[in-house]
Order: sequence, then structure tokens, then C-alpha cells
Amino acid sequence: MATVILLKNDELTKNTMLGASIDVDRMVPAIKDYQKTRLKEILGNALYLKIQADFSANTLTGLYEELYEEYIKEMVIHGSCENYLAYGAYQVANTGIVKTKTEQSETVDKKELDFMIQAARKMLQHYEREFLKWIKLNPLPEYPITCTNSKYTNVGGWFLRKKDDCR
Repeated sequence: MATVILLKNDELTKNTMLGASIDVDRMVPAIKDYQKTRLKEILGNALYLKIQADFSANTLTGLYEELYEEYIKEMVIHGSCENYLAYGAYQVANTGIVKTKTEQSETVDKKELDFMIQAARKMLQHYEREFLKWIKLNPLPEYPITCTNSKYTNVGGWFLRKKDDCR
């Protein structure tokens, strides 16, 4: 199944510091990368595929629509923004790797760029935490929540305290 972009064309630029003049084709790799790596990991394969299919068919309803509107869309926006900020200023071409700049612009230094990436990451982490709270209160068949009574897990003979008892 081809990756369905879980955003409308202007949602990323309307909800982040990314400008509307950015070519959509330059943003798509950042969105796909976030969805295929982090979002799929968070939702699990079954729920990820269900959301993709329903979004593509425009049939999101009930808890799935709420999940998409309140959490998934926000995670895709901020996760994609974080990805794009990391490499968006660069382009690889036959002539090499170039950094684009217009006559009226000034490039930011690494410290400023790292600050912007961290800001996007903080927003992403907020929505990830809120999603985990929401899914525990609104169980979906595609996202089985497993809980254990043990406060420790055995990892290679080491007993480590668990951070959270439920997934």
C-alpha cells in the first residue's frame, strides 16, 4: 500500500513556522518519513493502516475521527516540521549539496536551527503523551493495550524498573 499523506496540502504550513511558499514536493519526504517511522511505531501497524485507509476514503468517524483530528494530525504536523527543519534548507543536485538563499534572506546559525527543531520536537512529544492518555481511555480494537502487574522487567539478567505498566 502506498503511503497516504495524512494531511491536506496546506495544513503543515498553516500550523507551523514553515512558510506557504515551500514547494509541497520538498515537504512530502519529511511527512512520509515521520509517518512511516515514528507514527507507525506509536499507533502500531493495524491502527496505522486503518487510519490511512479511512483517511484516504474520507470515512473517518467516531473515535477514529476524534483520534485523527486531536492527536494524529497534530503529531504528523509537528513531526514533519521537525524533520523538514533538519534538512529543508539543503538540496542535493548534480552540482553537489547546496543551501538555498535569496538576496533578502539571512540564514540562521546552527544554534537557532537547533532551537527551532527542539520547539517542534516538544510539541510533538506533547501530542504523543496526550495520545497515550487518550487511547487508554478510548480503547480501539486495532490498538490492544497490554498491562502487566510487574514493576520490573528482566533485560539480559538485569531487573529494570518499568516506566509505565501499559502500552
